[in-house]
Amino acid sequence: MGKRLWSVLGILLCVSLVPSAVYANIDNLSNMSAEWIRTGNRNAATDAADIVLYNPAGLTELSDGVHINISNQTLIRKPEHSFDVGTGPQHYEQDSPDYLLPNFYASWNKESWSLFGGIYIPGGGATVDYPEGSITTQLAGMAVLASPADPDLPPGFDTMDDVYNGFTNDSLEASSIYLTTTLGGAYKINEKISVAAGVRCIYAKNTVEAELTLNDLTDDAEVVNGLQPGSIPETTNLVIDSESDAGGFGGILGVNFNATDKLNLALNYQTRVKLDFETDVNRDDLGMFTEGEKNRRDFPAFLGLGAGYDISEKLYTEVNWSYWFQKDADWGEDGAGRDISDMAGDAWSAGATLAYKVTPTFQVSGGTTYTKFEWDDINGYYNANLGSIEVLYSDNWHVGVGCAWEFKENFKLNLSVAQTIWDDETIAQNVDPGTVDVETENETTVIAIGLDMAF
Repeated sequence: MGKRLWSVLGILLCVSLVPSAVYANIDNLSNMSAEWIRTGNRNAATDAADIVLYNPAGLTELSDGVHINISNQTLIRKPEHSFDVGTGPQHYEQDSPDYLLPNFYASWNKESWSLFGGIYIPGGGATVDYPEGSITTQLAGMAVLASPADPDLPPGFDTMDDVYNGFTNDSLEASSIYLTTTLGGAYKINEKISVAAGVRCIYAKNTVEAELTLNDLTDDAEVVNGLQPGSIPETTNLVIDSESDAGGFGGILGVNFNATDKLNLALNYQTRVKLDFETDVNRDDLGMFTEGEKNRRDFPAFLGLGAGYDISEKLYTEVNWSYWFQKDADWGEDGAGRDISDMAGDAWSAGATLAYKVTPTFQVSGGTTYTKFEWDDINGYYNANLGSIEVLYSDNWHVGVGCAWEFKENFKLNLSVAQTIWDDETIAQNVDPGTVDVETENETTVIAIGLDMAF
């Protein structure tokens, strides 16, 4: 590959690598309680305080008093990708698990009323950790080599690849967390219908740290050092340390309908939250971030529908359908002026669960959920969001199992384990005059523990 390719890659990277695009961000998480991990479906549930999130109107079905639900998840994620940009086949994968993804929900019930609140993470919550580099650091290194050299160098050193033959020690670590607080109330209109309304406040913070070292002086640079020892450093270390944050508010509406003694139907709608991320640059040796720059990436609106049915006193089943209105969110534009959210398209999921009471105090359950991304232009989206390949989200299956043990009256322990497998994707990374195919795959194991209490 010649210098023209490196130059194009450099331009592409500088235009596309905006602060909102290089973080471990997924905007449609559903795994926000230990109960959901073992069932995959909670939109119509009425048995624990985690429904503050999934079915807030159903909180009126809980007993009078205070209900508290806490849980934590450990995510063992394994996204990996392979490619060849002309320097030979390369393979990179996630290095470390995410040990903490906590959630907290509470409600206070009195007769027909319920007041509720919660703290949870509906997006992000993971860390991109590639200590040996990734496709993003490879493109960054190519961009650096194509960039202008120090003007103080002798004639003939026009670009950095006139000084160095390559780079090494590239690494990438990025994180994203959408910390959300919700407050609201639910009211039972009659024995059949309950309604809920509330507000959610999202504070999102993204960080990125990247590093690479230019090395292997060219013959011309060696000659200069021979004439003027030490005039050109043997290596040059380059670092990026940047972060961005944003905050916004949205509304919550819910309806719970006891159709029969055995059938419960529920609806939960959460509005879009406007998020305008502002960049704070601690260090940027590559010039890819701008202090104070703002980049829009809204949190999309959500609609959840559920139907729960008591097959018998011991056996319960539930089916869910959820929809994320990603196209209505503002995620900015790519270098060609196209809406990034339009390229992503909307997303939806459907699933079912079975739960069986082995004894009055011990329940086992299992469930599955299939999530579909309605991509309009998957290649365009990933090219406009360099850094997303390291996370990878695509159509996937979630399968979870677990148990709930009421070890003391009104104190229930939840233990869950689940596996999510994403469809493999081949992303065509734009490289003039063509593309480089990036082969991706991903799977995640989740282990969750939670406690549901009533007082």
